[in-house]
Amino acid sequence: MRRLGWVLGFAIVLSNGLAAGPAPNGVTVVDEKTAGDVNLKVGGKLEVHLEANHTTGYSWGQVLVEKPVLQKQGKAVYYEYPWDGRVGVGGMEVWKFKAVQAGKQSLRFEYRRPWEKTASAAKTLSFDVTVE
Repeated sequence: MRRLGWVLGFAIVLSNGLAAGPAPNGVTVVDEKTAGDVNLKVGGKLEVHLEANHTTGYSWGQVLVEKPVLQKQGKAVYYEYPWDGRVGVGGMEVWKFKAVQAGKQSLRFEYRRPWEKTASAAKTLSFDVTVE
């Protein structure tokens, strides 16, 4: 029964990530397919859903900026896809942010192995966020 609750919770997270824009709960959800411009109001919430596979050593990292208009809400959470059943299956990282002041910010992520300090990122992704 506990596993069923976890699977249902994960399905809700995934369903929110299928389309960009405000979800019924007022959170704007974006992913790799909807990268681009994001508009929020001060106090608005943003979730970034990024495909990942932690079993390979890769994870997403946020490139920090000076004077951000978004504040990260806790650490990114990794959800492994439960329905596949194979070893090494991928999953999704969910990053949460809150718009704390008006302005513009580039929200940039890099997919890399954290211990490979000099290696180029395997993938990069950017969102240009405008907060009104």
